[in-house]
Amino acid sequence: MRAWQQGVGFALLVAGLPALAADHREAPAVDERPVADLNDIYAFHDADNRLVLVMTINPLSEPDFAGSYAFSPDVLYRFTIDNTGDAVPDNRIDLVFSKLRSPGVQNFRARFTGGIVVRGEVTPPGPGVEPIVVEETDNDISIFAGPRDDPFFFDAVGFNRFAATGDPDAFRGINSFAGLNVSAIVVAFPESLVSDGGTQLQISGFTYPRERGFRPAGRALDRTGNPAVSTALIPFELRDRFNRALPQNDAANFGQIIADRLTDLGTSGDNIAILAGVAIPDTMKLDLTKPDGFPNGRQLEDDVIDTLFGLIFDGDEPTGDGVDSNDQEFLDEFPFLAAPIQPAPAT
Repeated sequence: MRAWQQGVGFALLVAGLPALAADHREAPAVDERPVADLNDIYAFHDADNRLVLVMTINPLSEPDFAGSYAFSPDVLYRFTIDNTGDAVPDNRIDLVFSKLRSPGVQNFRARFTGGIVVRGEVTPPGPGVEPIVVEETDNDISIFAGPRDDPFFFDAVGFNRFAATGDPDAFRGINSFAGLNVSAIVVAFPESLVSDGGTQLQISGFTYPRERGFRPAGRALDRTGNPAVSTALIPFELRDRFNRALPQNDAANFGQIIADRLTDLGTSGDNIAILAGVAIPDTMKLDLTKPDGFPNGRQLEDDVIDTLFGLIFDGDEPTGDGVDSNDQEFLDEFPFLAAPIQPAPAT
């Protein structure tokens, strides 16, 4: 067994990792509260050069029980955008939801920095249901909220086996998230609404407890910026603390932990520096002057796991998990995520 293989197996098993799975059910607090469990965020541009932000929650949603997954009226869902380089939010997009009137039937309100408020309906589950796209034409804003196919693709079982054995042949090339849904929030708008003329954005997703209005009622329940930072680089016992922390404090609170973790994984010094620039602070960096594509933002089709493997393992095996695309084809138009998986038909 190679030294890096020994390192990855030891480091991951001692930490008690269930799997490298973006941020799906990655920490004790959110595992108990999936309505606040942020899985992934994405940032890219549409054909009209509007900025598109995507947030997914309710991980591992089974199609047979689609009506039981919803947005919580007790949670504030927030995108933050920093455009001054200090990871402190300069702009926010907040969404709050009503109580369920019937399975999957809710309303939402979205508020942008500057006081723009958009109201609309959540798309309910069901076969053949067209996505409800809410348009605010004065500011060229589009919003969708509702169930979609989980856009994350990764062989989580294969990674578990690799972590236990160090054998890259343990990967199956099977997407562990195929056939499962999430609840998604998709927002498209002119980047000028949040860039304030800057070209370097740092984007994060947060969930907070909420009592009323758009104000959090305490510290964050969950947060995410880049895929797999929490699951791969933060020890399990520290993940609740990490999720409640603010990105501007990541260097002081978690910088050495992340560097030590990468050293344990056998990552070279040069690649540790590259990964640290991505993961610290844990915000999604988007340079508006460069093409979209992880780690410059994140498109739905980006194979982020293979990119991360290439950096963590310095191009040595494993070079990927054998899963190169989503199980469903993404849409060419808003809301871009594939339609939710439906229950199997009667035979």
